[in-house]
Amino acid sequence: MNKPIVLILCGGKSLRLWPLSEYKSKNFLDIFGFLPLDITVKRFLEITPLENIFLVTNKKEKDTFEKLKIIKRENIFFEPESKNTAAAILFSIFHLKKILKKDNILIISPVDHIIKEETKFYSAINKAIDIAKKSYISTLGITPQKAVIDFGYIEAKKEIENNVFSIKTFIEKPSRIKAQEFIKKGNSFYNSGIFISLISTLEKEYKKYYKNYNDFLKVFKNKINDELISSLYKKLPDIPFDLAIMEKTKRGALIKGEFFWRDFGNWQAIYDILDKDKDKNVKKAIGYLYGSENNFIYVDNPNKKILALGIKDIFFIDTENYTLLANRAYLENLKIAIKDFKEKI
Repeated sequence: MNKPIVLILCGGKSLRLWPLSEYKSKNFLDIFGFLPLDITVKRFLEITPLENIFLVTNKKEKDTFEKLKIIKRENIFFEPESKNTAAAILFSIFHLKKILKKDNILIISPVDHIIKEETKFYSAINKAIDIAKKSYISTLGITPQKAVIDFGYIEAKKEIENNVFSIKTFIEKPSRIKAQEFIKKGNSFYNSGIFISLISTLEKEYKKYYKNYNDFLKVFKNKINDELISSLYKKLPDIPFDLAIMEKTKRGALIKGEFFWRDFGNWQAIYDILDKDKDKNVKKAIGYLYGSENNFIYVDNPNKKILALGIKDIFFIDTENYTLLANRAYLENLKIAIKDFKEKI
């Protein structure tokens, strides 16, 4: 079989990274000293050549993505609108089928991950590929370190072989109490959102469980028509691949990932990843923190200087037009607060 195909999911609204997300998508956040899209592409170059790596994103990002040097234009698929990962993956599968001559392994990965201990990561991917060749849809599950409400969870059923489990259920971003219950059970994993499968297996499962599959088939049967695709997208449910397919399929398998993994889709996750001073402050700004601990300070303007006294567990994110000032304990309410803020201000 040929080298795997990699599909990087580059969509998503990134509301949990507000206000920085008002200006940049998470693909191009340079808060880490590197661009997430660049590091994700480079990660998969250890597995497959560059010509086998594809991106899918919203057409609103078209101007930015067409200027990319790291990926050729023909390897980027533009959805007419954002409809979550179930639609994005199927949209990409139909595009890939017009490009590829034969069936192949497809690795699906979000763009917003930090992965360390990459030797262990590649080992898990190779294990997942072996399982996928047996007509399973493999996913990588990460052993949870603590109850986190910003991640999805996967509850495993039984061990099929060493570090490979059948799947009982997927849980979308539970309450803190529920997350704590999952961790106590000992058979729950963080949902990495990384899936590995034969393209033919994915097609069969979409045909069984995704009610809009035949609509896609009609639209992509002949020459691709942007107008028809846009019309189709307006009717699609806004649901993730996990719920549309993985919750229903009998072909799911979880591979235990024993490497460092973080989804950096929120400010707390970014705080966890970045280096801290002796008082556990993250400071992405010019300034001085006096008698302060456990804070995250980010200032977009290089000419602005910050002095903070006696603050604790504060997230201060300052951009040109918006400033977020939040206590750590309230960050999980950010999306709700943004909605209220935009209605009232």
